[in-house]
Amino acid sequence: MNVGNKSGRGAIEAINQNDVKIPYLKMMGNPYFGLRFSGTRNLALGDITLNLSGGIGIRFDRDANWNYGVSMGNIVVTGAGSHAVETFKIDGLTITSVKAKDVGECGLLIQESRNVKVGYVEGINAGAGTGYATLRFANNNGQLANGEYTTTNVFIDKVYSRGGGRGIFCVSRSGATEIKNIDLADNGNNAILIENCYNFAIRDGLINGGGEVRVSARSEFPNTSGIYVKAQVNSNTVRESPCAENIYWGITGNAQKNIC
Repeated sequence: MNVGNKSGRGAIEAINQNDVKIPYLKMMGNPYFGLRFSGTRNLALGDITLNLSGGIGIRFDRDANWNYGVSMGNIVVTGAGSHAVETFKIDGLTITSVKAKDVGECGLLIQESRNVKVGYVEGINAGAGTGYATLRFANNNGQLANGEYTTTNVFIDKVYSRGGGRGIFCVSRSGATEIKNIDLADNGNNAILIENCYNFAIRDGLINGGGEVRVSARSEFPNTSGIYVKAQVNSNTVRESPCAENIYWGITGNAQKNIC
């Protein structure tokens, strides 16, 4: 389907609906949002291909009701002016893969969500010239209903990022996350930035070139804590400033290290 643009609206929308299924979709055009959702239960998106010339690919609204039980198959987005996939307020999110190419901001942006499982995230030139990332967590993502981050509930199998802005970015009181494997190269901004995040682990992988691997914190939020980063890092630098609490660095490779 070839779609146009209507301000604030999705070419396809499901608002406060249950059991919506879109098993297969190919979309072209310049929508405001390609697909827009909020307040759903048991939403199932299958293989979705969005070849866009602007807008956001898939969007779950911030100022709306929560979503429960969302599944996505293989999501492929090219040419979005903003994010390929942006989520808010999902409890129970399962994604097979997100592949984003030449998008203006994030490949996959997960916000204020919990109980998340993602197989594969790929960003090729995602967010070039910006602080956005192939994979970004923000706005209390992973925080449990009791306000804690102690139980890991966001699981990512693999992140592959080339060029663009940042590779992986965790910010604004997010966490409770484990990423099993990373392959990041030539990011124009930080390969990794972990800022005011809690219980956040990167278990293994490779980083080649790009902007520095950084753990940081802003003073308006509690300090970064409970961090685990294990990776081979080459032709880059690793910096921790200010010092995080309860952090483990397992850095190999030729990276210069300035850590606490």
